[in-house]
Amino acid sequence: MENTNPDSSKCEPVLYKNSSFLDFYESLQSLRNGEMFCDIKLKTDDHKIVTAHKVVLSAASPYFHAMFTNFAERNHDLVLMKQFDSTALQQLVNFIYSGKILITEENVRVLLPAADLLLFHGVKEACCDFLQSQLCPTNCIGINSFADVHSCTNLITSSEVYIHQYFLQVFGCDEFLSLSSEQVIKLISSDRLPVSAEEIVGKLKLIIVIFYYLRRNNKVFESVIRWINYELDSRHYILPQLLEHVRFPLMSKAYLFTNVFEEPLIQRYSKCRESIHRGIMLRALQFESELLIPQSIQYKPRHGEQVIIAVGGIGSGLSNSLEWFDTRTNLWHFGPELITNHRRHSLAVINNNVVFDVGGFAYGLSPYRCVHMLDFSSKSLCWQRCDDMLVERQLLGVGVINNNIYAVGGYNDRDGDLKSAEVFDFRTQRWHMISNMSSTRSSFAVGVLDDFLYVVGGYDQSRRALASVLYYTPSYDLWRPARNMCVRRSGAGVGVLYGEIYAVGGDNGFNILKSVEKLTPGTEVWTTIADILVPRKYAEVVALDGLLYVVGGINETSVLDSVECYNPHTNTWTMVTAKWNIMRFSPGVVAINRPRHFTTNEHL
Repeated sequence: MENTNPDSSKCEPVLYKNSSFLDFYESLQSLRNGEMFCDIKLKTDDHKIVTAHKVVLSAASPYFHAMFTNFAERNHDLVLMKQFDSTALQQLVNFIYSGKILITEENVRVLLPAADLLLFHGVKEACCDFLQSQLCPTNCIGINSFADVHSCTNLITSSEVYIHQYFLQVFGCDEFLSLSSEQVIKLISSDRLPVSAEEIVGKLKLIIVIFYYLRRNNKVFESVIRWINYELDSRHYILPQLLEHVRFPLMSKAYLFTNVFEEPLIQRYSKCRESIHRGIMLRALQFESELLIPQSIQYKPRHGEQVIIAVGGIGSGLSNSLEWFDTRTNLWHFGPELITNHRRHSLAVINNNVVFDVGGFAYGLSPYRCVHMLDFSSKSLCWQRCDDMLVERQLLGVGVINNNIYAVGGYNDRDGDLKSAEVFDFRTQRWHMISNMSSTRSSFAVGVLDDFLYVVGGYDQSRRALASVLYYTPSYDLWRPARNMCVRRSGAGVGVLYGEIYAVGGDNGFNILKSVEKLTPGTEVWTTIADILVPRKYAEVVALDGLLYVVGGINETSVLDSVECYNPHTNTWTMVTAKWNIMRFSPGVVAINRPRHFTTNEHL
């Protein structure tokens, strides 16, 4: 053939692809159906026969490859497939010849073990994903046990998360009654049961830091009694052991006397009564003594299942990304992106699962009033536009009190630094103005404690870092000064943990700080605690599982992708090994209840 291209001395290689590969599958299946060239019959325990070709099975499955090359079966034309369900085997062989398999509620529990034996990892994972999508209070315990038997690591984790998150519904279902005593102990001793799982009414003294969280509607105790009564004759002796894992000191006095101490099973056993009496005494001690109660499982509040959400921020450019951090697996995952790229915004969360992205700045736009909402309880994870703020704000602070979002201060190009504030009523979905702060400020941080809104540090109009702190009382629509911090801080991170407010890092006007201090309401004293490991400002601080997490930020030389974690009981910081996927500062960060959509093997 003549070369018509004068500039080319040779032709480039051409890759030909067979577009009718599905015809090849159909041809293979046709040969098998007609038993043409078939050289192997697979026989199950129920005497069903599956006919196939050794070479096709060997090419598709390491299990069959080993069988037909290294073992005596290579010389046989009939092989007994022990422990295989005949329907599952037939479907998996069909899968080899077709590339397709239908997973249903009826076949998944026989298909997964067979796929596991034949080393069809993709089919096994598809079965796990199917079971995960089917999780509900009536089957989650059974699915968890099934996953454990077959070493389905991700399904074990996701089903455990579901059991903890929906414990109040799970313990009322029949599967709960079939658990062994060891399984019941593992479940009721978990710190990750919902925070409403302990019964306690009323606010606690602030000095008793460890008991800060309110608890109500105890179902842990009821779950133990229900499990014991289901098979009373064989289980009654386990009751004292189970009660060691019920957190009686976190119950109200009324609940202890009316619901616990009067329970017939408790009256029946003296050891049980002793355990309850200890709970009553410890509960009295928590209110009457200024000493902290010693740490043990019975005194430790539960935290439920939560994850950390980080949204937007500034890295190499503006970010519209959402990432969520799973403390169980120590991994960051992607979630649904913001509608626009922007920065200098703030996040708020209502009911532990509805996230609001408030204000900020976007390229091509002045500081804007936009508010977007993402409801993580919805099946469709999509940001939605909400009612705009009344004032344009960037570098603002937000806080939530009684399902109302307070947007405070900040900056815009028209007015400069702001002292105005407004509130969003979640019920009416409308904003209205509240009283102004006593002075303008921006680059501050906000914390909410005891239904007060604290505004910590920041810049004034002269761009001077502030040590001052204000607090707002919604019931009086009134701002008051609180005790000044020990150090001037702008761009600090603020978090609330066990009834104390923490101010972390920031900039004092000369240096980026690594110092940390905390305010204990009641004493109104700021106390210096251990320094963070890396100086940073514009980091975000969030409390989760009794620890304080500091996320991202910047230092003198770079944007940070690191996360630090503070343990208040040891006064120590540790670096979290997981770094997020996008380096940025000034993101919005909150903790939310783990959505059902968020699983450890899923990058949304």
